[in-house]
Amino acid sequence: MFRALGNPTSPQEAPIRLYPTTVRFPLWARPLSIRTALTRLTISEPKVKLISEKFELERGLARSLYKPELPPVLHPNSILPTIRSEAPTDGVEVVEWMQIAAAENTVLQARIAEYNRLGSELAGQSGDGYIPGVVVEDVKFVSQRGATVSSQGYAVASTPRGNFNVPNLKKAPGIFKDLISWGSMSYLGAVQFNGTLLKWKSLAETPITQTVGFYMDQKGNVAPNFFVQQPPRPALTVTVRQRFSSDQNQTLKLNFRDPTDYTRTVGSKSVAIASGESEVTYTVSAFPYVVPLVCEIQPQDQVQTKLEQFIVT
Repeated sequence: MFRALGNPTSPQEAPIRLYPTTVRFPLWARPLSIRTALTRLTISEPKVKLISEKFELERGLARSLYKPELPPVLHPNSILPTIRSEAPTDGVEVVEWMQIAAAENTVLQARIAEYNRLGSELAGQSGDGYIPGVVVEDVKFVSQRGATVSSQGYAVASTPRGNFNVPNLKKAPGIFKDLISWGSMSYLGAVQFNGTLLKWKSLAETPITQTVGFYMDQKGNVAPNFFVQQPPRPALTVTVRQRFSSDQNQTLKLNFRDPTDYTRTVGSKSVAIASGESEVTYTVSAFPYVVPLVCEIQPQDQVQTKLEQFIVT
């Protein structure tokens, strides 16, 4: 798919290739029925049951292909001391942002592996947004000096569908009608700034029975994750069960999005879970049947979180 911006005959302008975020629909989910059902959608208040008070960090996590000798972790700060000891700063070949990027990429690639083993496709990168830059397919940070980013208060992430701003040392989603992305910033210097970009290329769908960790950058900014909440068959009501592991008490934010237009939120819930493992249960009803929804799950910042299970019955 191509989208030309500006005058297509201008030698300075070139078509921008768009790789949209894709969703697979079951044969019974017809476009007209989806539109009708979304206007008659009801989501119950979630119920929470504590399964275990113990938080098992490494259980279910993937090892990173980036540095497979390091243990599975969720917070880059857990492995940053090791990386700093292996490659200490010398002011010439190794500087601080490189160590942060190495820790973040180690954690990030494990999260990507966990998501992609579900038969889906997530891509991401962490590094200096100025030079050499951070590019994830058709999403990138605009190359600006750290001083410029600092003075304007944000870095600019560019996509074929438009730009979104990532506040200094914080995070922001880049959600468009057919494209889902996210960015964060964890280091800001006079010349360089360290940023992470994520792009969901194809969304994982239920049933999910393998662990998926939520990415956290070195500053503790936690990314959301996006899944297709897929009913197994046409039904007026379905029951959803999600299991989460968390190292702290926290409140999860669930946003339910239109699968034909990701910018359209059709429901939202806040769910308080305790440290350990919890099961969250809610029902979804619609007419003529419950259709697939894109479920955005956003944990709190600074909290280590894993999705252990996501099933619709």
